[in-house]
Amino acid sequence: MNELIDGPKCASEGIVNAMTSIPVKISFLIIATVIFLSFYFARLAILALLRNNIFSNSTQRILLVCLVNSVFHQAATLEIRIHQVYRSFVYASDPCSLLFHFTECEVELYFYYLTNYFSTYSVFSLTFDRLISHYNPRFYFSQQNFVSNTLLIIQCLLSFGTYYVGLYGVPPFGYVSICYYTPKYAVNFLKINDFRTVVMVFCIIVIIFVYYLSVRSEKQIQRTSYSPGERYWAYENVETSQSVCILIVLQFACILMSSYGVNYIRSKESMMSEEDFHTLAPFFAGVTYASLCLPLVIYFKTKLTIRNRRIRIAVMTSMYGDVGDHMNRLKKSWE
Repeated sequence: MNELIDGPKCASEGIVNAMTSIPVKISFLIIATVIFLSFYFARLAILALLRNNIFSNSTQRILLVCLVNSVFHQAATLEIRIHQVYRSFVYASDPCSLLFHFTECEVELYFYYLTNYFSTYSVFSLTFDRLISHYNPRFYFSQQNFVSNTLLIIQCLLSFGTYYVGLYGVPPFGYVSICYYTPKYAVNFLKINDFRTVVMVFCIIVIIFVYYLSVRSEKQIQRTSYSPGERYWAYENVETSQSVCILIVLQFACILMSSYGVNYIRSKESMMSEEDFHTLAPFFAGVTYASLCLPLVIYFKTKLTIRNRRIRIAVMTSMYGDVGDHMNRLKKSWE
């Protein structure tokens, strides 16, 4: 009776060959390398946000929370992959001990999917943070804690809601070869992937529009205003919107590769051998790659922005002596 509900306990020859193959072990090395690099750059990015922050306080807070979440997600992914590789060595000749029962994966699934969804919906928080900043800057800069806290709460609700739809109440039956694979009786994952994609596409459209408006506004301010504060705010707004735009596009590309890459090879499962399918699937860990992109963009964008600021200051002081003289010249040229 249990076998009818759970499915076969013993791995088929194709799954055994795939899980003990060199390509799957290479995929583990690639994923482990990406994860350790993400740990290293997450530390650098957190230090950059705390010591040399180039973002608004609201954006900074959202990015810090997302970085901490990415560390938890990477740790969960690493633990799952180590567990899988360990079994592939120890039980290579015992197919009935190679697979994981759903009950063995419950804790890993909880952390993996919650942090996965939280990472996905970070695009929502970052997009609306920029949107509010552009359309209501006075409210935004006076209520930054309220804005960031509200957006993070919505992000959490979206993550828990998606987890509830996908995994809550799923019967604890079935076997999988890697613990983050979709449980046997979880039937809503295709709908979840579609919903996540819609959210991300919507956010990409909105943030590109906000970035366009920020660039246009900054050019107008550079032409019509000689207020250092106003010009500085416009420049910083463009830089932040550009960084968020890059983050969202990279996040979308990585998650699209994961969600639809796996769905695509599943749709072709009947056309390929079971061994080929289980050999290819471990490479499609999109959120793992996205969790490396996040600290990379924050860290290198911070360094680039600081360098550009120094260059601008050096040009101003070398050409016009001091900032006061420079602003007087600008004022005369605009009169």
